[in-house]
Amino acid sequence: MKRLIILCTLYFFPLYLFSGITTYTFTSVNWASKVDATVCDGKTDGWVCDKEATEYTAGRFDAQNRLYSKGVGVKTGTSGAGATSVLTFNDVRRITVNFCQNSSKGKGVIYVQIGTNEPKSIIVNKPAASGEGVYNRDSIVVFSSPESGKIRFWVDCTENAIYINSFSIRSSTGGSSVFTMDTYQLVTDETQLQDSDQIIFGVFKDGVNYIMGYFDEWESANNIHAIKGRYSADRMQVEPDERAIYTLRIADLNGQKSYIFQDELRYEEAYLVASGGQTKNRLAVWTDVVDTKTYGNYGFWDIQIENGGEAVITNLGNSKSKIIQYNASNSPTLFACYTDRSQTPVCLYRRVEAMGDVAAIVAPFVNFGTTIDRIGARTIEVNANKLTEDISATLTDGSVFHLSTNVLDRDGDILTVSYDAKDAGRFVDTLVLRSGDVEKRVAVVLHRIQPMSIAETVVQPDYTTVFLNEVTVTKKYDNYIYVRDETGSMLLFDRGNGETGKRYGADVKAGDLLTGVTGRYINYFGVPEVSPSEQFNIGKNTEVLPEKAPEIIDSTDVCRYLELDSAVVKNWTELTYNGKVYAVENKFNLPAFIKDIPTQIFAIVSYDHEVVTLYIVKQEEYTNPDGIVGIDASSSGPRLLILNGVVVVETENGLFSLDGKAYRENK
Repeated sequence: MKRLIILCTLYFFPLYLFSGITTYTFTSVNWASKVDATVCDGKTDGWVCDKEATEYTAGRFDAQNRLYSKGVGVKTGTSGAGATSVLTFNDVRRITVNFCQNSSKGKGVIYVQIGTNEPKSIIVNKPAASGEGVYNRDSIVVFSSPESGKIRFWVDCTENAIYINSFSIRSSTGGSSVFTMDTYQLVTDETQLQDSDQIIFGVFKDGVNYIMGYFDEWESANNIHAIKGRYSADRMQVEPDERAIYTLRIADLNGQKSYIFQDELRYEEAYLVASGGQTKNRLAVWTDVVDTKTYGNYGFWDIQIENGGEAVITNLGNSKSKIIQYNASNSPTLFACYTDRSQTPVCLYRRVEAMGDVAAIVAPFVNFGTTIDRIGARTIEVNANKLTEDISATLTDGSVFHLSTNVLDRDGDILTVSYDAKDAGRFVDTLVLRSGDVEKRVAVVLHRIQPMSIAETVVQPDYTTVFLNEVTVTKKYDNYIYVRDETGSMLLFDRGNGETGKRYGADVKAGDLLTGVTGRYINYFGVPEVSPSEQFNIGKNTEVLPEKAPEIIDSTDVCRYLELDSAVVKNWTELTYNGKVYAVENKFNLPAFIKDIPTQIFAIVSYDHEVVTLYIVKQEEYTNPDGIVGIDASSSGPRLLILNGVVVVETENGLFSLDGKAYRENK
């Protein structure tokens, strides 16, 4: 076994042109531009300014990978600003304008003209929702008959500002085809994997835009750091980044098909291994795949693909932590191995080699995932190349899923797939795209479930995605949120948003009503818990009263908020209740416990590794100076009394102190 300590050169991923399209991005108020990665000179390519605009903003991508306020601004004072292309474009069939506005304002018209043809107009209205205007979106101009000539555009702004980011022009003289370049596509079935595939590890969760980098002990000696990744809107593709590419090898291990991940770009003979032994969550790249003394076959892996792309990658060695996952709660975030599927799942992207300049249709797998929504829709981009006929779009079933149109442009088009699922269940259909002899079949998948009560949730298999009915917060400490409904109690283990680092329940307090809680369920060593996967709603606050504790507290009471009468705390780790000893933990950080006398205890019940443990929330002394404690007054046997604030034992022979001495009342 040999570890790697190598300082690596950072690689930067290349930018690519898209299918049959030339994309110009504007970079200044006089409409200077670049075409993809190349800066235009404005003489042999690019644009000639007709009228300057007022400002340019560099913009950024937000956590959902949406472009935010990027482009050249045209305000009312510069209305009519625009430019004309240096180049002549032949057979233009479609132009896509990427633009944005102010947060809640911005009105006008964007005009596009090819040669001396009639200008086309794009009406820009105020954003439908306040705050959404700052996010860039596309508006597409389609030409029923191809037009040729230089392209001119201008913006008439009637309110506030409109920002133009880019123009994408589909034409016969357009940029390189997507089919003449390699792409990294989501693996939706393990049978797609082939020996020597180039692989990128991604995160199987919308909005988390990280990929797994290379192993570097300068970053982390024990795990592999996450780096920013650029996903397509449907997450079916990820842009290549040489800092994240591994080579997949298919191997036989004792008659079982297995996989090896080789990092040959940086280290040549080096392999991904689970190196945590029996105690650690570790993932590294070392120079061998077998260690006979400690780690076993720690360079061999099993791969199962679930839910249309979730990759369960399990190590076949001896380390206790075996499953590769993304740790969103670590700072910085990273990829490591874990004993169970408690972290954020990963996915795999494999390099798909260029098809060449051939007639083809390419469309992504349509996966609506797990949802409670009865209706929904997803828009996909259908790419096409070298087709002579328009594309027909049909569904083989069509009872649950529906299409926005049955005819797509022969150069590619946008298609919206919607669903209307009245009942819960798993639904599968096939989208058939056909142009002449060219055909593409795409799976369409939906898993619709009903919101569950806590009682229904706690009987689900581990790692099931669940949606909860409304629940009430009973108590909270740190990232532990205890909730209940009329059917039971459970824990929300709040790992938070891996992109922003903020916990979903950061502002939650006891008594809050929570709706929209969704995540993966797991019975964690006897504690039923859900790790929320997205932001839930926090409703009105109500008073939460504890439940009366039963005679005997056991594992069926886990996560309940209970009131114990006449419980006696012995020390920091145990108390007695109804003659039975229970473990205690001071999770709520009480400064001290009242010991050796009966008190009222308010506690959350936990079940730590098969031991019932009480997390004491509050402890109160009894307010009545005299009275019977904990035993029915009609009992004929010994009983505890509080006299003048002192606990005594009453028997048929008289009163005695707790140490067995005869009790004498102080006069």
